[in-house]
Amino acid sequence: MGKLDKGQLRLGTQNVLFKDTDTGKLQTISIDDIEGVKWIHLATKPGVKLIMKDGNILRFGGFKDSDLQKVKTFVSSKWDMSVEEAPQCLKGWNYGKAAVRGQSLEFEVDDKPCFEIPLSNVSNCTAAKQEATLEFHINEDCPLSLIEMRFHMPQDPEAGDMEDRVEEFRQAVMQYAGVEVEGDQHIVQLDQILCLTPRGRYDIKVFPTYLSFHGKTYDYKIPFKTVTRMFLLPHKDGRHMYFVLNINPPIRQGQTRYPYVTLEFSKDEYIEQLDLLLTEEQLKEQYNGKLDTKMKGLLYEIVAKIFRVLVNLKIIVPGGFNGASGTPAVTCTHKNQHGFLYPLEKGFIYVYKPPMYIRFEEISNVHFARSDVSTRTFDFEILLKSGHSFVFNNMEKEEYNKLYDFVNAKGLIIRNANRLDKPKYKEDVFAGSDDDIDPYKEGLKAEARKKGVAAESESDSEDEDFDPEKAQKKGSSDESDGSDEEDSDEMSEEATSESEPETKKKKPEKKPKKEKSEKAGTSKTKKGKKDKDPNAPKRATTAYMIWFNENRTKIQKEGDSVADTARRAGKLWKEMGDAEKKPYDEKAKKDKERYEREMKDYKASGGGSAAPSSSKSKSKVTSSPQKNAKSREFIEESDSSSEEEKEKPTTKKQKTPESSEESEESDDSD
Repeated sequence: MGKLDKGQLRLGTQNVLFKDTDTGKLQTISIDDIEGVKWIHLATKPGVKLIMKDGNILRFGGFKDSDLQKVKTFVSSKWDMSVEEAPQCLKGWNYGKAAVRGQSLEFEVDDKPCFEIPLSNVSNCTAAKQEATLEFHINEDCPLSLIEMRFHMPQDPEAGDMEDRVEEFRQAVMQYAGVEVEGDQHIVQLDQILCLTPRGRYDIKVFPTYLSFHGKTYDYKIPFKTVTRMFLLPHKDGRHMYFVLNINPPIRQGQTRYPYVTLEFSKDEYIEQLDLLLTEEQLKEQYNGKLDTKMKGLLYEIVAKIFRVLVNLKIIVPGGFNGASGTPAVTCTHKNQHGFLYPLEKGFIYVYKPPMYIRFEEISNVHFARSDVSTRTFDFEILLKSGHSFVFNNMEKEEYNKLYDFVNAKGLIIRNANRLDKPKYKEDVFAGSDDDIDPYKEGLKAEARKKGVAAESESDSEDEDFDPEKAQKKGSSDESDGSDEEDSDEMSEEATSESEPETKKKKPEKKPKKEKSEKAGTSKTKKGKKDKDPNAPKRATTAYMIWFNENRTKIQKEGDSVADTARRAGKLWKEMGDAEKKPYDEKAKKDKERYEREMKDYKASGGGSAAPSSSKSKSKVTSSPQKNAKSREFIEESDSSSEEEKEKPTTKKQKTPESSEESEESDDSD
């Protein structure tokens, strides 16, 4: 295509292999198809020229002068051929002889080759009175391209008619030129095929050497020699199929390039009969009987078979990878465009906008980003050896281990090599325990519910927005079974203290507040909980809470709610090993010994046996519905309805920090 492609060349006993570094395409040349070998110079370095029996010429450069003897010895012993040295003319003259040999045009000066042009790169040839003009295909990968070349043929009286000479030259060139003219008969036509890139519906005409796309606005021609890869990929929904063509050089639409053509087919679309405009002899001679004149079956299978035979390339399909959804596709986004990532045997392909194929040999490393326990999705980043990177966002959490195992099996370097499996403990000592319940997290959820705020919300609601009537309907269902005893006491005191000013101002709303306090007191009595004595020693702290308090700032992320931080901390604590937990277990053990020692002294001094009747202590809540304590404030404010209150059993009102200095009295009335 007008340039030398970088790659690796291997001379074998049966074939010659060339692998393109940029595209990864592997080209195989059989020794039986080689007619001759020449040693030539390409630019400033020597190279090898292989002359094929079909008239085609392949040139490989980048050799050294010292390699000549090695190539001669190998070709002579393994291929049974001789290497001919072809010295080139270096005079710089432009007057010589142009001859068409095989599929190339050679220009000679003094019977030495000056330059040669592959005729497959010629797009057109026009003949004038004494001049022939050659036009070439433009390769956008080349920084400098040859567009046109003119051959002047001066009139020679002895040569006869000059017009016949120029026309003869033009016909010889056009016989092997890569000119796609739709004057030929197409083999088959596919109507209204959905194309995702470039977007639209196209009528596709299949010719012996190229494809022709006809749409409402744009038309494209794709020579088969520009197709480097073909993919057949199942859609994740199970109802569609993607057929992808990788093209180099890409087709253009204005300033937009399309290196991939993505066709979409319905998996259930069936064709009763598709006629190929070829004879039985043509099918047998040109295509070895791999196609039939009349074909029927699923549309995507028929198209794949036709392209497989005409382009003469293997069709790549997904390998052994199977995602969490049971399909080889992983749903994700790339640059805010929804698509699917398919892990294949030799690379990743992303469909469909923009389509891209990333080979494993191009990858430097991969990275599983945002893969902590606080998110439901993660990002997958691929860093290439060239320095470019591709990030695929919003992959489902269930795909993490599947993709991790696949990448690890392919030998790719992973920057954060961690799986998300739960830790496995020896001898299953935690069998039967509820590992998924975090007491600290449940306590925080209960606190959020009592304040009227959802555990997942981050809003700061005002106290006056709290509706006591709604809280009354919830009743004791808002109580948390997994919260700590100390946290529950503090939450009840805080909720009562916040509602105290509103109780004093609005007497009609006092009864719902009272009923809520009664229910809270009743639930505490049923659970057997007692009011906390401020003189009692501080309870012992668990190893988990010691660790959490020391690492809270490291665990908490910006924008996290309290529940998110607790959830992440509980997950990290479960994943820690015994060696990591040992320092905190020792601290918890010492704190427990401290608590037992202080509690012993506290009980010895008479504490804990009965609640003190000091002004700062709380009165005891009795479980009997006939003997309940009422505060002085409650008695004074309800004098007007004392007769009505005597007919009902009353319950002690929750004490608040504001009224903690007031004394309380007992009411023994029935």
